Amino acid sequence: MIWGQKLGARGFAGVLAGLILTFASSVQAEEACGELTVGWIDWPPYQMVGKNGDDTQPVGVDISAAEKYLGALGCDLKYVSKPWARLLKALEEGRLDVLLGMSNTEERRKYANFSAPYRNETVWLFMLANQHDFDHFTGLKDIIGSSFRLGVSRNAYYGEEYLMLMENPKFKDRVFQAIGGENFQMLISDRVDGFLVDKETGKARIKADGLEGVVIPHENVKVELGPVHIMLGKNSLSPDLLRKLDAIIQQDMIIPQS
Repeated sequence: MIWGQKLGARGFAGVLAGLILTFASSVQAEEACGELTVGWIDWPPYQMVGKNGDDTQPVGVDISAAEKYLGALGCDLKYVSKPWARLLKALEEGRLDVLLGMSNTEERRKYANFSAPYRNETVWLFMLANQHDFDHFTGLKDIIGSSFRLGVSRNAYYGEEYLMLMENPKFKDRVFQAIGGENFQMLISDRVDGFLVDKETGKARIKADGLEGVVIPHENVKVELGPVHIMLGKNSLSPDLLRKLDAIIQQDMIIPQS
């Protein structure tokens, strides 16, 4: 006898209902977002410490984007703040789920997925207001053959042009790496002549440190990095949830300029 005849109509119906429920539960479980660990750094106005210095409840443009878009998937976000290099390493090793405001690069795609873009980013060259020896610069390439000392943040991405210029020893020798906000101290203490940073971040730090009129962006030197994304560990979201995340962002966004 075949299976349905042996069980009878009611028995078969009961088994069928059980299989449907099991299948539905497995699909639901597969599509559930659950808890995601989100790494962040002090990067105003995009990522900043929350009220009363609470680093487990940060605020800012990127944090709001995470709450809005990942929250729409039902994700429970847990925030952790660590040095930038450690956050990148943790995501690469699967110990962290999300980083925000990230450029989509070939190297990062080896260990991460990227959402649709939700804003654009531009970095500017910031210098001392009373330094005019390099006013003639029109781009980073003009550093070659000059005495200019360029400050950059370690493990940061500054675009394809910058990467190509770094292949030139005459450019690379003029580049000095710093950790985060240390660029400002390097500039004030005459260890570099200028540094690259997101324009809004630079303005926010200048205001916070009382450096208005002392440090300013160069009028002509900026780097358009283009769109930035939510960066996720390879196993942090299912392919279906990634597609839903992209759809939510794309429906919502006309990408603003930084």
